[in-house]
Amino acid sequence: MSSLLPRLTVLLLAIMLAGAVLGPGQRAAADDYDEATLEAFVTVTIEVSRRIEAWRPRIERETDEDRREALVEEADADIGRAIEEAAGIGEDEYYAIFRAAREDEALRARIERLLSARRQRRRARRACATAHRGMAGR
Repeated sequence: MSSLLPRLTVLLLAIMLAGAVLGPGQRAAADDYDEATLEAFVTVTIEVSRRIEAWRPRIERETDEDRREALVEEADADIGRAIEEAAGIGEDEYYAIFRAAREDEALRARIERLLSARRQRRRARRACATAHRGMAGR
């Protein structure tokens, strides 16, 4: 278990960076992506995070190195499927946006705004559901 987290992080970063590398003059900018594409990116990013969090405890609990390696490989494949199966965005475009957001503050800010809006909508839905359940119980 000693180097599990750093190793898992390296593997997950390798997944994220597995797409084609942008060459000189091909640097993506914030304006290169429309809202629908960035919404799809956010959706996939949230799903990837969920899958990482689902796999992390299983991998961290495993004490046998070979079984842990097998779990990491399963996690790698599962996370890769989340990206491959995403609606509204291709795998190469997902990786390109991921890389571009690391370097482009404006793009990163757009993505963060979309993530924040998504969280606010989720909180509002929960509040409405809670209020509805409270009213239904009267």
